[in-house]
Amino acid sequence: MREGYTQKSMAGSERGVALVIAIFTLMLISVVATALILMTGTETALKGNYKSAMHAFYDAKAGLEEGRGRLFWPNPNIPNPVATCVFPAPGAMMPMNQVCYIVNPSAGEVVNPLDLSTGNPYADLEYKQEWGIPVTSATVQPFINSTSPVASVGIAGPLYKWVRITPRTQASGKLTGDTTDTNPLFYDGTQQLASSGGNPVPNAVQVLTVTALAVTPYGSRRLVQYTVAPSAFTAALATFPSALTLNGNGVAFQGPSGGQQGGGSANFQINGNDSSAPSGTASGVPAIGYTNSGDGSSISSSAVPASNYLSPAGIPNVGLVTLPAILQTPSGLDNLVQSITRNADLVLNPPSGTAADATSLTSMSAANPMVVVVNGDFYLGHTGGMSAFTGYGLLLVTGTLRYDPDESWYGVILVIGKGVFDGSQHGKGGQINGTVFVANTRDNSNNLLSSLGVASYNQTGGGNGIQYSSNWVKSTQALLPYQVLSFREIAQTTP
Repeated sequence: MREGYTQKSMAGSERGVALVIAIFTLMLISVVATALILMTGTETALKGNYKSAMHAFYDAKAGLEEGRGRLFWPNPNIPNPVATCVFPAPGAMMPMNQVCYIVNPSAGEVVNPLDLSTGNPYADLEYKQEWGIPVTSATVQPFINSTSPVASVGIAGPLYKWVRITPRTQASGKLTGDTTDTNPLFYDGTQQLASSGGNPVPNAVQVLTVTALAVTPYGSRRLVQYTVAPSAFTAALATFPSALTLNGNGVAFQGPSGGQQGGGSANFQINGNDSSAPSGTASGVPAIGYTNSGDGSSISSSAVPASNYLSPAGIPNVGLVTLPAILQTPSGLDNLVQSITRNADLVLNPPSGTAADATSLTSMSAANPMVVVVNGDFYLGHTGGMSAFTGYGLLLVTGTLRYDPDESWYGVILVIGKGVFDGSQHGKGGQINGTVFVANTRDNSNNLLSSLGVASYNQTGGGNGIQYSSNWVKSTQALLPYQVLSFREIAQTTP
């Protein structure tokens, strides 16, 4: 009897241990399940916060792009010439006391960055960090409405709240620790330069600051900023030094003379007097500019009769000119070519041994000038039954440019690469209104040279030549968008 009792007690004890193990296992599973639930919730929250933060970041970047895009003069939404915030015209400066805002409120919302009270989530507190004083309505132009919402299709645009555009100074940019220099900064194609007395820096363009704030419905905020300047082309050639610029060493020039007059040669001129200047105003540049002092005599001896080459009083008809550093080397000029190509309206790539021609450019007009890049040879002329051609805008040719003097061009012609302008075909009615720039940066195998070679300009076939026009130069420069010099995100506190 005693032995049976012991066996029953041991069996009951084992059943008790099993129950404890089962309860412990259930508790462990519950803890793990709870941890997994909490972890999932945390990950969901993190993911939501990250999504909201990135949403705000890209909304703010979209605001920067709208601000930069509306500085671009061909943009139909640029505020000029309406009496709101007048952005700088090509070649002009933005006033130092001007502050421009583009606002983007949601339906029924008021976005006022000038309200600096703690209850305003859209207050522009950053302005004081840059300029040392709070932003006030005294310097702010009327707000400009954003173009981002597309009401016609019911699609809302990015949720940034405002974009601010201001000139940039050494003090506002906190450059070299200077907090007192309020003169505008300029960009020469390679670096930012401090000005003196608020005056423009020669051969450079003004630098602007574009700042954007985005706030999502979930409360995420991002404040980002661009430093921008006009395109590399405009920065490098803020002003063209001559009606015809021959950049390089041992350059070659030949115009119509003697028995080579060609059709209409009596009207041939290279005229550096600015056709855009007010009547009676002596303004302009040399007719022909060269960059190597040793080339002056050979150009002058070929530029005959001298009466065909005109410049304002006190300016030599054929003169030595100085170019920015970026234009004095093949690599610098090649970078300029690549920058223009990236922003071109049309890029032509004719097969080796053939030339593209003006039939590819029939969509351009005075109201629709274009940036055209030809990677190879180009014939600026008409073929077959095509009537005389007139082009508008910027034409960049990396090979040989063959010019029919019956044709006309309004704007800028750059021949950078092989550096050959051939106008030996006879013609009589055409004229280039603007400016021409020729530089030899590549050899016959298209390899980049170590130093500038022989730029060649030949217009022995006649025509009316080149008439310098500052207005057409500025209009052409405006065809390329502002470039981004730097980007940063700004740490901020909620108002």
